[in-house]
Amino acid sequence: MELKQFPIPKSGHVNIARRGFDLFDVECTGLNTHDERLLMGFGLSMRGRFGEFRFEYGGVVHPKCRFDSDSTGSVQHGPGDFSITFQIRILP
Repeated sequence: MELKQFPIPKSGHVNIARRGFDLFDVECTGLNTHDERLLMGFGLSMRGRFGEFRFEYGGVVHPKCRFDSDSTGSVQHGPGDFSITFQIRILP
């Protein structure tokens, strides 16, 4: 069974930084309401660190990843202006 793909939002700006061998920081800023709901819904469907998913970065698909935290928060900066930060861990 193929794992779900981490959704890259279409609105705002996405900054992805690799920290070490197996950890990515993903910062999504300037998100509209649709993309904020999409990402928060994906995080809830993974149940924090419990669920596994695929993550693509720089043309490389990491077939087995998970969130590095059980909690994901969204910050609202104004009407239809959100930011969310995730840490994604690559699993062996």
